Amino acid sequence: MKLDAKMSAWIFPVHIYALLIPLILIPAIIQNESFLNDRVFQQSFIFYGVVFLIAGSFFEVWQNHIDEWYVTDDSASGNGYSFLDGLFSFSILVGQCIILYAFIGNISLIKYLCLILILVMPIMYYKKILPFLPLTIIGVANTITAYLIFGQEVIFLQFLTIALTVICFNRLIETENQFYHGLTTLFASSGIIFLYLAIKLAANG
Repeated sequence: MKLDAKMSAWIFPVHIYALLIPLILIPAIIQNESFLNDRVFQQSFIFYGVVFLIAGSFFEVWQNHIDEWYVTDDSASGNGYSFLDGLFSFSILVGQCIILYAFIGNISLIKYLCLILILVMPIMYYKKILPFLPLTIIGVANTITAYLIFGQEVIFLQFLTIALTVICFNRLIETENQFYHGLTTLFASSGIIFLYLAIKLAANG
């Protein structure tokens, strides 16, 4: 099936938003360079994390294009599997790992955690064994770390966006109503806004 014009006008812009929203971290880094240098391990690495997050969104857009933007239970963009979908998940994981390393990479445990997650995720995805577990682990670790560094409760709203993403994705699969496709993408990509706010609020606190 294909999207009608009205649904396309909703879903396409949301995916462009998801592709570009990681760039919001760049001004936060540049404008608060001295503050971040005092708080995090290596603030310049956040730029590399942004690159991988954008790459992940690009692979998602590519897979959606192949699926004609219509997500179902058996499509690769839904509960199915594909090389591009795997690259999407892997790129997001690497981006999140790089950001965590930028925050507290001076801790050896973090280096090993990131390395292990990066190595095991492709295997877990291919074997279809809890493929989203590495993303869950790194996401929770990033949120908690950001709170410990910046002390801003707003960062915990990332957990809300995760919950809304899961709810909307499940509704999408159950109903195949592509309106939930847009909502899933919107919520899944918006968590980074709260990291931006945490940095800005802490720096201007």
